[in-house]
Amino acid sequence: MKKFMVALTGLVTLATVGAVVPATAVNSVVTAHAAHVGPSLSVNAIYSSSKKVTGKATKGSKITIKATKNAKKNLGSAKASSKTGKYTVKLAKSLKKNSNVYVYATKSKTSFYRIIRVEAKKATAAATKKTTSKKTIKKSTKKTTTKKTTTAKKSAAKFTVKTPTGTWKSNTANKYSQVWKFSQKTGLNQYLYKNGKKVKTLTSYATYSVSAKTPTFWKITYAPKNSKSKKTVYLRFTSAKKFKIVNSKNKVISTKAGVAPAAKWTFAKK
Repeated sequence: MKKFMVALTGLVTLATVGAVVPATAVNSVVTAHAAHVGPSLSVNAIYSSSKKVTGKATKGSKITIKATKNAKKNLGSAKASSKTGKYTVKLAKSLKKNSNVYVYATKSKTSFYRIIRVEAKKATAAATKKTTSKKTIKKSTKKTTTKKTTTAKKSAAKFTVKTPTGTWKSNTANKYSQVWKFSQKTGLNQYLYKNGKKVKTLTSYATYSVSAKTPTFWKITYAPKNSKSKKTVYLRFTSAKKFKIVNSKNKVISTKAGVAPAAKWTFAKK
C-alpha cells in the first residue's frame, strides 16, 4: 500500500499545471487544481512595449517565456532569485498587442505555467520625461516665436497692393527703359524705349493673372494676344508704387527686354 501511494505522489508531481491569466488580473487567478503541486508563479502585466517580463516564483525556479505552449524556441529565460523568488526575463523580440505568451516556472522537474494576454503599449517614465521636456521646449518656442513675431511685425510692409492696374515706368539701363501698362480692358502691354523714344512693342493685349505669393511678392502669368504659350514674371513690391523684377526665389535678377541688354529693372507707377 505504501509503495502504491509513493508512485501516485510521483505521478502528481511530474504533471504540468496550466492556467489562463489575463495580464490585468494576475493577482486574482485561481489555478487549475485545488491542490497546487507545482512551483508558485505570479506574472506582472506585460505590454506590447515591454522588453522584459517580471514577477515572482518559487525561489531558484527556472522561468521560461514562450510564444505558444509547444514552441521550440523560447522568447527568453532566467532564474528566480534564490533569496526573494523575484525574476526578470529579457525578451528576444517585441510582443504584439492582444497576443498570448506562456510563462513557465520549473523546479525539481515540476513545472507550472500561466498564459498572459499582452496589453496595449504603456507610457514609460522615460516617455513621460520626454513629454515634459517637449512641453518645456514648446514654451520656449512660444517665447521665441513671440519675439520673432514682434520683429516680423516691425519689419512687415506698411503698405498694401491690391492690383497692378496702371502704368509703370522702369529705370534707364544702357539707354533703354520700359513702360508696362496693366488694364482690365486691354490687358498687359509692354513697350521698350531708347533715349526716351519708343523703339518696340514687347507685348500687346496680353491676358494676365496675378498670384500673390506674399503681400509683396507676386507671380504674374500672361499670354500675348493670339499666342497659346504663357509667360511668367515675378515682382517684388518695395512700396505701393514701386516693384523690382525678381526670380521665383524672390531674388533680384537681370533680364533682357527685346533688343535691350540684360539689366536689373525697377518700375515706378506713374
